[in-house]
Amino acid sequence: MSNDFYAEYLVEKRSDGKDTAKRILLLVGMTLLCALIFLFTGPMGLLLSALVVYGGYYLFTGTSTEYEYIITNGSLDIDKISGRRSRKRLISTEISSFTAFGKLSEAPAAPNGVTTVMASDNTGGEDYYADLKHKTAGAVRLIFSPNEKIIEGVEMFLPRQLLLERRRKK
Repeated sequence: MSNDFYAEYLVEKRSDGKDTAKRILLLVGMTLLCALIFLFTGPMGLLLSALVVYGGYYLFTGTSTEYEYIITNGSLDIDKISGRRSRKRLISTEISSFTAFGKLSEAPAAPNGVTTVMASDNTGGEDYYADLKHKTAGAVRLIFSPNEKIIEGVEMFLPRQLLLERRRKK
């Protein structure tokens, strides 16, 4: 029997207070800059004001964030997508390198010196965590919001001891 497995899931991060503050400051700054340009240059500043509005729009739309989780045959990749135009790989790891996995509400406190990778949708739903040893980042705690298919994929490739612990808790 082959262990070929592929799943992907895209979650949109809900805006928090920090994102809202960035958007408000951006709109206020853009409005003030356009007013100053128009005030000091008159009708000639219309083109400059249009460029400021376009730049503000570009920055404003760049504040939306999505996370894409991809499992391919035991490898987990998580990408951060900003403004639906820019993609950055947050982490790429083998699920077999997990040292702990479960619901975030049941997670022990992360030890000091652990790098946290936040890839949660921020909706207040059930988030999961995975502690792992990463080849370049060292000890990492991943916090994410998987669907059932992603959880199923993770469980397929978990180290045997973690899978047994997880089944005992259910």
